[in-house]
Amino acid sequence: MSDKPNSLNDIDRFWDLNTLLPKKRPVSPAYSAPNTDTVEINIDSHTEREDGVKIPPRHDALKYRSHALEPYLIYTPENSLIKRVEVSKWSTKFNFYENFRMDAVRLWNRAAVECEHVPFFAYVPQYSQLKYAQLKWYLWWRENVRQGVYLRTDFCYILIYIYEILNCPNLVEAKDGIELLCDIWLAYRKQHPRIDSYMCEWLCDYALINKLPCPTYRLEPILGEIVIKANLKEFYIDGGNTSAVAEMLSHSSIYDWRKSRYVTEENISVFAAHIRGAFDKVWREVISKNSSDGAKLLRVERVSYEGALCVYDMKRTLAVEYASYTRSPRFRFVATDIIKYSENRVRMALGIKSRLKVEELTDEMRASIDRYFDENLPAQKKIRSQKYGESESAVPEYDKHYEPISSTLSVENAMEIEKASWGTAELLNAAFEEEKPDAWVEPVAPIEREALAAQGDGQDEFSVLVGMLDNTALEAITLLVGGDADGIAKCAKNAGILADALADKINECAFDIIGDSIIEPDGSGYRIIADYEGDIKKWLK
Repeated sequence: MSDKPNSLNDIDRFWDLNTLLPKKRPVSPAYSAPNTDTVEINIDSHTEREDGVKIPPRHDALKYRSHALEPYLIYTPENSLIKRVEVSKWSTKFNFYENFRMDAVRLWNRAAVECEHVPFFAYVPQYSQLKYAQLKWYLWWRENVRQGVYLRTDFCYILIYIYEILNCPNLVEAKDGIELLCDIWLAYRKQHPRIDSYMCEWLCDYALINKLPCPTYRLEPILGEIVIKANLKEFYIDGGNTSAVAEMLSHSSIYDWRKSRYVTEENISVFAAHIRGAFDKVWREVISKNSSDGAKLLRVERVSYEGALCVYDMKRTLAVEYASYTRSPRFRFVATDIIKYSENRVRMALGIKSRLKVEELTDEMRASIDRYFDENLPAQKKIRSQKYGESESAVPEYDKHYEPISSTLSVENAMEIEKASWGTAELLNAAFEEEKPDAWVEPVAPIEREALAAQGDGQDEFSVLVGMLDNTALEAITLLVGGDADGIAKCAKNAGILADALADKINECAFDIIGDSIIEPDGSGYRIIADYEGDIKKWLK
């Protein structure tokens, strides 16, 4: 057989390498993806399934969910902030914890013997989880608790004791049960701080379900701390609970007085005690008498004993209507100004010049706070002959011989002194008449503003202050009262002095007259201290 190609096509095929490759296997047709476009389907309660059964309406599908029944107890507690309480039973029955209640009844009077502590932990502690040694320790520890002796123990033993009280009303009456809950809470909160987060809710539920008031007489030492953690804070706040009110107001404020630059380690206790005392007084005398002023009326529904082991027939739903200050935006500004005004009074008593601006307080609130400080921390009366910060004993004995003789301010005496001084001036002028230069100008008479001020009132210290200021200072004060923060700088520039020097001059004069400064820097310039603005305006007119 000859290898010679028969045609030109045979020659081209010689270079076709595909003929040397093995044949490919047949490939199945490509897979086409399904259509995933959104399709609208209408389904209603009458749509039938393929088997002919109707889809049940939504309310039928949810009829077996747990829900509260109609309230069996409706009342208004004595607490002025809680207006209405509705207590309903829990409709759904469950038997998860029935054995716990039976064990509690069986072990309620079980005798105990002294034994060693045995550790115990469980997420939901029950009697059935206790080993023999642990049960023995629990009974011994509980026996001591009933005698008022609180041995050191694990938190889970404490929870079992609390669960006994919550689930066994037939073994302990409600009025005794709330006392036992307070006892165990106060005894172990330092050893187990997390007990606060449980008990501030469970005690509230226990009291509302059993129509009992908040035991403020027992919880007074810790109310300031637990009212912050409680969801229903108003339960722990009533007219007689002053420390909790002060704590509530403090945390409702948008201003933290503890961060003030004038609060130091040496005086923080003074600020804390008197700011709280002022809160107490203004709450009792003004705010608590008109709960609609600044309060917001709210309604909340809560399930009792959340997070606790509770049998179904002890479970309750609570609906509470209450007046809330802590959730009222307007009251936050009022609380802030109560703090600021109280801090201003403490500063005044400590001799601190600077003041905070207060705008939201009513005259009645201001008067109440002023009465508190007048009785408990009055501002010290400044002695004009003493320098700022000096006590009377700090003045050297020999300086007292140079103090001016005190006498009643008299316009007649002032005019006599001025007349005598001018007589002396005339004699001196006559003696040096020949030496007087051509450019000599007769001296101008002294400014008579002191006499004019004294003539106006003689008793009001602000009238005296306005009369003592020179024209530059008066112009600067007038600009500040008109809202011009650059008034000090403008007048100081015209007078050729520094702005700070003019401000110090005005404050030194004010301190000599009223015992305090009247202007302060505000970042962009100076301003009149709010407490004195009205008095100064009156005498500038």
